[in-house]
Amino acid sequence: MVLGTTLLGLVCLMEQGVWEQHGPPPKTSIWAVPGSVISIGSDVTVFCRTPPGVTHVRLTHYVLNGKWFDRAPQGVQEVFEFSLQNMTHTSAGTYHCDYTKEGEWSQNSDHLELVVTGVYKIKPSLTIDSRPKGSSERKMTLLCHTHHSFDIFILCRGGNASLPRNCSHQDHNTFLISPVSPGHKRMYICFGSYKRNSYLWSLPSDPLVLSTTESSTSDYRLENCIRLFMAVILLLGLGALLLDAWKSRKEPMGPLESPKLKA
Repeated sequence: MVLGTTLLGLVCLMEQGVWEQHGPPPKTSIWAVPGSVISIGSDVTVFCRTPPGVTHVRLTHYVLNGKWFDRAPQGVQEVFEFSLQNMTHTSAGTYHCDYTKEGEWSQNSDHLELVVTGVYKIKPSLTIDSRPKGSSERKMTLLCHTHHSFDIFILCRGGNASLPRNCSHQDHNTFLISPVSPGHKRMYICFGSYKRNSYLWSLPSDPLVLSTTESSTSDYRLENCIRLFMAVILLLGLGALLLDAWKSRKEPMGPLESPKLKA
């Protein structure tokens, strides 16, 4: 009985090892330079990193009839470049990499979403919609405004717009942004798009630079110091009242007068 169980366990382990050995090769990694948001007419390079020893690498673009680009390794090569030139509206969309090794195709890489801006020749305006009183520019709402009927609005932070790290999109044009660090500047731009093809964007708005000035930061610190000082005074006054009450309870009573006896 024990021998049969042992043999069965060895068979299971051998089957698992064969399955792992003949399973699909691991997926590759994919990224784009200068980024995944490209202005119309510009160039972008897509990189695919593979394990050593591959025989064929393919970059696939998800379009109606399918489109792909092939590369064969030159010697010992693990990073493959695919140059996409003169980006147009037909170049936007989702891409992935895969490869062959020892006659087997790998898993698909994670999806890379390439966006083309300037397809719609409309330029939104980005403004500060509101700022809560006393916020000292630490929290605010930005408005991406356009007279065109876009149903998606995108706000990007910094000069290098990249999905999804620096850009976020939503179906309304007001964006509540996180606080700006004191003494630091942060630049924003916005775009408009449509849900039917969210990879095609408008022209970018003019940049809006937000910063917390040193004066506003100093005013904020001064207000905090004043509040702290008033709290200390209040606590000291309350402590003095409590001490006075405690002392009055501890004071000894005067000597009692003896009653006078009638003659």
